[in-house]
Amino acid sequence: MLLRALVVLLVILNFGVATWWALRGAPGDAQALSPPGPWTLQLAHEAPPSAAPAAAADEAAASAPAVERETLRPASPAQCVAVGPFADAAERDAAQALIADRVVRSAPREVAETPRGWRVWMPPLADRAAADAMVARLLEAGFNDYYVIGDGTEANGIALGRFGGETGAQARAQALRAAGFTAEAAPLGSVLVRHWLDAMLAEGVSGDALRVATGAARVESRDCNADWVAG
Repeated sequence: MLLRALVVLLVILNFGVATWWALRGAPGDAQALSPPGPWTLQLAHEAPPSAAPAAAADEAAASAPAVERETLRPASPAQCVAVGPFADAAERDAAQALIADRVVRSAPREVAETPRGWRVWMPPLADRAAADAMVARLLEAGFNDYYVIGDGTEANGIALGRFGGETGAQARAQALRAAGFTAEAAPLGSVLVRHWLDAMLAEGVSGDALRVATGAARVESRDCNADWVAG
């Protein structure tokens, strides 16, 4: 009787164990059967998918090199030119701004045409009598090179000599002023000033390209060792 009860108990236990294994399911189904929740386990070294593009953009921005303005390099060997002449300083300065990105350096230069000569003279006096009285004073002081201008806008002025250059004319005028006379030295005719622009070419730039860009009439070679100052 006892043995029969023990057998029945073992059968019940085996049935219970089999039922539990059947209802437990496969080990991989545990995650599928777990109820969804608002929280997701995330490891510390993992970043949310939405943050990845922003993080990549920040990293790219941090690693991007700073953009620097390229320094122009002179042609090899260095080449310098003069473009012009320009009608006035304003036109020349505008041309200088136009070619700033094509040259290593540039500088304005003024060139005055050589006058035909120089003269020393006294400005017109009140009338011919005043001019004759001034001539008498000049003779007494030892200045006998004179000519009274008879007509025109300089009538009754006194010409006191012509000279081939400025040096002699200025010396004569200074001697007259030292003797108490009002005398001036001036070039004969009008003196025309021409405005030029000197430039050192950047690599790959030609002098003719500068001439076209500035609208200059001519382009001439210039010594790169010359003084880069106006005049």
